[in-house]
Amino acid sequence: MFSLQIAIISWILFGVQILTMLALLIFVLRPLRLIMRLPIEAYCQEGETAIVEETPSDEEPAIAEETPSDEDPAIPFPKVSVVAYSTVNEETLTEFLKSVCTQDYPNFEVIVVCDASFEASGILSEKYEELFKKVYVTFIPPGSHNLSRRKLALTIGIKASKGEIVLTTVANAVLPSESWISTMVKPFIQDPSIELSLGYSHPDYQEIGGPGRYYKEFFALLTDARWIGYALMKKPYRGDGFNLAFLRDTFFRCKGYSKTMHLHSGEDDLFVNDIANSYNTAVAISPESILTIRWGETANRIFNLRRSQYDFTARWLPLGPFVRAGLASTSQWVVLLAGVAAALIALPNLIPAIACAAIWLAFIISESVTYRKASDKLEATRLSWQVPLFWLIKPLNNLYFRAVHRSSRFKNFTWQRHKLS
Repeated sequence: MFSLQIAIISWILFGVQILTMLALLIFVLRPLRLIMRLPIEAYCQEGETAIVEETPSDEEPAIAEETPSDEDPAIPFPKVSVVAYSTVNEETLTEFLKSVCTQDYPNFEVIVVCDASFEASGILSEKYEELFKKVYVTFIPPGSHNLSRRKLALTIGIKASKGEIVLTTVANAVLPSESWISTMVKPFIQDPSIELSLGYSHPDYQEIGGPGRYYKEFFALLTDARWIGYALMKKPYRGDGFNLAFLRDTFFRCKGYSKTMHLHSGEDDLFVNDIANSYNTAVAISPESILTIRWGETANRIFNLRRSQYDFTARWLPLGPFVRAGLASTSQWVVLLAGVAAALIALPNLIPAIACAAIWLAFIISESVTYRKASDKLEATRLSWQVPLFWLIKPLNNLYFRAVHRSSRFKNFTWQRHKLS
């Protein structure tokens, strides 16, 4: 009788293992599986490009002669204002502007907002006038360090813009092709109801060093795959501010970043969550639109900083995606522990142990294959045996990271930094 009870318990645990695995692969990992369906075709249009420059004044920015008129009925393309926030050196900024000049979209301008003084911006403006047709370079006032520098820079750039569509990025971004702007703008052309076009960027993973490099890449991919997958499910709640397009009118109608001015971050996730819905948001991710962001020697520090900021702003985002992520981590341990317990309880009968081992093997293979296919779409390293290990340690790493960075969480509030200064 006792042995029968042990056998029943063993097979119940075996059933728990199977059901948990199926729930994980079918329901919990659905956002990751949707990444595998991302379109790979890009929208391309031959035509001239023009770069626009303005000087810091109350006048409207001047348009280069080569730029098609906004009122020309023969031009079906809405004007795009590329607003780039720059904290990089002149060489990097020059390379960025050169790559933007080769874009095939026929009607756009570029506005560079430098985190520098008025004098430095004036020098840059004179330099780029010689290299390009017309380049508008402006700056952030030096007395605004108690504000969100990036939100202030983007707001300045958007106010100076003349395009119907704003495309935000950073000057240390590497453009993948001449069709970056075209790909990001395609949803607006195809569907008049679209107000947001979600792009994607990732750090240059080669710059991330240390023993935890591959785990950081794994963590970044899962985090990005979650919000991209939810957007593909018509439940957008976050975007990537380094590669984000939206209607200029929508920005001002929703009062820009006014709702999160007390926070240093949130210009992408909280902003998108505030205005995105199932019918006004599109995903524009393809090999032609994925940006690579180079941070150089500060890559590890920036990675941890951005992770801490997103962890902080998550409290204002929908709970569902984070519950799903928590279930994914919990399911890893449930499948493993249920299988081990079923095998041990059934000893010396080896059949449950063999069955549990087979289920676990099929489980980690399915996870690894799903991850590898998603990593191909998002240009990450194709990890293999590390995937199940990283998934197991993910909840432990989250607890450790939050404990280490808890003391610095108050710095996310602008008034706190102002108080300290």
